[in-house]
Amino acid sequence: MSWQFDAPTGVYKNHALSSRIRHQAIADALFMRWSTPEPGYGKNRGENVTITRILSLPLANRVSETDRLPSGRPAIQTKSQPVSEWGYKIPLTNFERMLTHYEVEPEFEKTLRDQMTLTMDKMVADALKTTPYLYVPAVGGGAFDTDGTFTNTADRNLNIDDLRNIYDEMSGTLKIPHFNNGMYVGILSTKAARGIKNDSTYKDWLAPNTAEPFVSGRLKDVEGFMLFETNHFDALDNTVGTGSVLGEAVFFGPDASFMVSVDEPEIRVEQPTDLGRFREVGWVGILEAGLTWEVAAQARTIYVGSA
Repeated sequence: MSWQFDAPTGVYKNHALSSRIRHQAIADALFMRWSTPEPGYGKNRGENVTITRILSLPLANRVSETDRLPSGRPAIQTKSQPVSEWGYKIPLTNFERMLTHYEVEPEFEKTLRDQMTLTMDKMVADALKTTPYLYVPAVGGGAFDTDGTFTNTADRNLNIDDLRNIYDEMSGTLKIPHFNNGMYVGILSTKAARGIKNDSTYKDWLAPNTAEPFVSGRLKDVEGFMLFETNHFDALDNTVGTGSVLGEAVFFGPDASFMVSVDEPEIRVEQPTDLGRFREVGWVGILEAGLTWEVAAQARTIYVGSA
């Protein structure tokens, strides 16, 4: 505790420090949980991992008694994914450690863990957003692009009709398998989620069951999607399209992305240098997220955005 004048000629007052340290709030991190770790790859296995994909066979036909069965081989594709080194560090001096009221190192470690979580979350989101299959909401209906480049500009936000369009494309056209619960996943930025929650059809859908979404702000499963809202705007832009009317979103099925890891990200503290005067605390990892299916006809991810 320290006693100081509250003014140059004022009275003494005690300016004690609180024993609690506050940390700035961080955004939601939702993408990492959906990225599948790639088995059989790790240390001493090179800087790339090659994944193999076997495509579907055509339907079989009837054969006559004396005919031989038709034969063929499924197409086999491979994709190579390199890994990258990620990390960040904070320098510390023995001088500040000796004079600071708080133990700064544990507080810095917490801040670094938050940064690591958000960085990895964006890494997976960026991988999913490389899908060639895109969707742009627009007045009069939405439009799909399949070349990985948005050619249309959104002039409205998402609504339930867009979810129906996206579901029909994923299930009917792309034949994307469902998760074990028979649904797909949608991760939406706050504005995109607001477009769904404000849709009268969404409200009618939920009205007979519960009023919880209007209390908690959480989206419920609708039109075959498990819907998650994120405020991590480095991962999903919250304002795109004409007049920033649209928030980005990503919809996907199982095995949409994968993770290749050599060295899992972890917090590390460096040995002191210069007779113990300097040290550094930070995190480092060697890994990368990739999109499993990058050909439009085989896509398992649809990215909602705008030119």
